[in-house]
Amino acid sequence: MARIEKQLSRVPGVEYNFSQYIQDNVAEALSDVKGDNSVKIFGSDLDMLQAKATEVASMLRGTQGVVDVGIFRELGQPTLNVQVDRVRCARFGVNVSDVQNLVQYALGGAPVTNVLENEKTFGLAIRLPQGYRESPDKIGALLVDTPDGQRVPLAMVAAVKLTDGPFFVYREEGKCYIAIKFSVRNRDLGSAVAEVQDKLDRQIMLPQGYKFRSDGQANQMKATQAKLMVIIPLTLLTIFLLLFSAFGNFRDAVIVLLNVPFAAIGGILALHLAGETLSISAGLGFLSLFGIAIQDGVILILYINKIVKRENEDLTEAAVEGVALHLRPVIMTAMLSGFGLLPAALSHSIGSETQRPLVIVGGVVTTTVLTLLVLPVVFTWANRARNRARQAH
Repeated sequence: MARIEKQLSRVPGVEYNFSQYIQDNVAEALSDVKGDNSVKIFGSDLDMLQAKATEVASMLRGTQGVVDVGIFRELGQPTLNVQVDRVRCARFGVNVSDVQNLVQYALGGAPVTNVLENEKTFGLAIRLPQGYRESPDKIGALLVDTPDGQRVPLAMVAAVKLTDGPFFVYREEGKCYIAIKFSVRNRDLGSAVAEVQDKLDRQIMLPQGYKFRSDGQANQMKATQAKLMVIIPLTLLTIFLLLFSAFGNFRDAVIVLLNVPFAAIGGILALHLAGETLSISAGLGFLSLFGIAIQDGVILILYINKIVKRENEDLTEAAVEGVALHLRPVIMTAMLSGFGLLPAALSHSIGSETQRPLVIVGGVVTTTVLTLLVLPVVFTWANRARNRARQAH
C-alpha cells in the first residue's frame, strides 16, 4: 500500500482507495459508498454540497491518521442549460411550452412518425443538423415563432449557457447527499473518528436545513462495543453465579474473580508493547482469557480447601502446599495456551493485525504468575478469621 501510494501521489487530482473484493462489498454495505468510513452531507443545493464537501475533505486531510480522503463528486458533467425567461416570453406573447418544444425538437430530437421495415416498426426522430446546435451562440440564434407571425431568436426569451451539471446524484431517504470517504491507518479508529466529529462540529458551518452523518466502520465498531458492554458484565455475572454454586460461599467466589484483573493486566500490557489498540478482536480475546484465568483460580482454591479438610492443616501451610502441588498443571496450561498461540501473536503477514492473539499470550503470563504468588496470599488473608476459629476449635 505504501509503495502504491507513493506512485499515485505523483499524479495530481487522482483520488484512490485501498480495498479488496469482499472488503469492498462490506464497506459499501456499511456506508453506501466504496470507502471504509464516510461523512455524508445532506442538503438540497448541489453547489452548496460540493463546496462544503471540499471544506470537509481539507479538514480530514489535516487530521492525524486519516488517509485516502476523497469526494464522491456529483458535479462536473458539461450541461447545456436553457433557462426560459417568462417575463420576456410574455412581452413577445410566446408560450413557455413553445420554447421548450423548440429546444426538444431542434437539439434532442423527437419522433414524428413511424417507419415500417418488413414486420418491424421504428420511430423516426428528427432534429436540426450539427451546424445549428454545435455551440450555445448558435443555439441562441434559433428562431421562435410568435403569435403575430414574427420570429425572435431563442436568446431573447431564454438564457442559453454551458454549465457544470450533475452526472450522478446520491440520494438516501429521499434526500440528496454528497459523501466524503476516508480511511484510518497508524491510529486507532475510535480516537480518529472522535476527532473528526469534533472538528466537524467546530469548524464546518452548515446552512439551515443541512446536516452531517457519519457511516462506515466507526458506526459498526460503536454498535459492537455497545454489545460487548452488555455481554462482558453478563459473562462475569454468570461466572460468579457458577463460582458461588461451586464453592458455596460468596467470599471464595469473589477471590477467584480477582484473577480477571490479573489476566487483564497482561493483555493490556501486551497490546501496549505491540503498539496495538483495544479492538473488537482484542475484546473477544479478553473473554477467552477470563475463562483461562477463572479455571486456574478455581482449581487452586478447590485444591487448598481439599487439603485443609482432608489433612486438617493450617490454612497458610495448605496454601503453600497447594501452590507447590498445583504448580505443574498451572504452568502446563499456561504453556499450552501461550506457546501454542505465540507464532500467531508474532506474525506480521497481511491481515495478521486483526487476528494476533496478543491479549491471550500476554494475559496468560500475568495470570500464571499472579495466580501462584498473589491469589493464595489473598485467599489466606480473606479466610484468616475462619482459620483462627478452626484452630481454636
